[in-house]
Amino acid sequence: ARPLDALATIAQEHDGIRAAGTAGYDASADYVADQLTDMGYEVQRRPFDFTFFDETAPVTLTLGDHAWTGSEWLHAMLYSAPGDASGVLQLVGVNGPTACEHDAWNAFQAGSIAVVPPAPCARYVQVDWAMRFGAVGFIGVYETWGANQIKRPTLFEWTQFEIPVIAAGQEPATALIAAALDGERAEFRVRVETSPASDDNVTGELAGSSDEVVMLGGHLDSVLDGPGINDNGSGVATLLAIGAALAGQPEPRMTVQFSFWGAEEFGDVGSTAYVDQLLASGDLDRIASYINLDMVGSPNAARFVADDPNAAAGSSDITRLLLEALDAQGSPGLAMDMTGGSDDFTFEQWGIATGGVFSGLAPLTDEEAQLFGGHAGLPADACYHLACDGRDNVNTQAALTLGQAIATLLEDLAFSVR
Repeated sequence: ARPLDALATIAQEHDGIRAAGTAGYDASADYVADQLTDMGYEVQRRPFDFTFFDETAPVTLTLGDHAWTGSEWLHAMLYSAPGDASGVLQLVGVNGPTACEHDAWNAFQAGSIAVVPPAPCARYVQVDWAMRFGAVGFIGVYETWGANQIKRPTLFEWTQFEIPVIAAGQEPATALIAAALDGERAEFRVRVETSPASDDNVTGELAGSSDEVVMLGGHLDSVLDGPGINDNGSGVATLLAIGAALAGQPEPRMTVQFSFWGAEEFGDVGSTAYVDQLLASGDLDRIASYINLDMVGSPNAARFVADDPNAAAGSSDITRLLLEALDAQGSPGLAMDMTGGSDDFTFEQWGIATGGVFSGLAPLTDEEAQLFGGHAGLPADACYHLACDGRDNVNTQAALTLGQAIATLLEDLAFSVR
């Protein structure tokens, strides 16, 4: 619990956030580095450059006689272009192909504003289609996000977008969808800025008898709108707890590394930069497996185990071992496709065996609630990416359960004689 308290205090002392590119992140990195040093790990802080992004003025949206301003209902998506958009609203991806697919855009009229509900692919894919078909603006509509529940999906900094892109919560979303069906017009304004920034990834390594590395990691940063104590202070705290327990053990068969990534909330930026550094030095081949911990203490907790269909060879063994470890605790888990959801995707793309655990985000189904002992129909974490993701938002028992499964897996991967 002490790391959770420490991260919550850091957020309180830094405008309520620990986001990459802010003093709150720097203080979080200092804390983790100090903890790992005290445990006896070989600590490295590897800086990486990225593009910081934020709004310089509230987003405004006008639809007929109605107008909305600011973060109660609206945010620019991360890495949106600045600018004003005005045009006919056109709904895309409803009652047919989703906005992830070319066919959904065939009837789109250039010069219109795209109104797009959530779809299975990342928002940047949908925005790319919108630009190809001549959209002057893009509005992602979220009818389930109530007042002050608006989030900021990322479009990833490496993608260049030339149109303003916003997310709209329930009240404007409902109005926009109805207006699009009637062919009405709207306009919105986005004022944002980007600036160069640099942060550190923090790693702690315990040498084994082999140079091959079993890496456990999770992101250290919060979003721009909250302290991020479940997302991902819970993963950070669990990694530190496992690290403390491991520090007093005999030399492992394989080298063990704990990694804490920056700027995940801007689009897996820190872990991507780290892999690029390993590629440049020729050290990427040392990593035998990567295990990710992101959100392991959701209040209405699930016990999901990563089971991505395109994961590299060896990943299915990691999934199996984690499920067996949870079963042995009397707390069964559920395999889940989490492709692209966090930093493990960075390593998956380079053919490294990956795995991980996740305590959930969306409302639990009846079957999930029965399996996990939670409440059906309620979000696993109602404070995801919001200011209420503070110290009281962490289910420490869920984090302990998932952390114990990771520790059991680590014992098998790094200590067992094969």
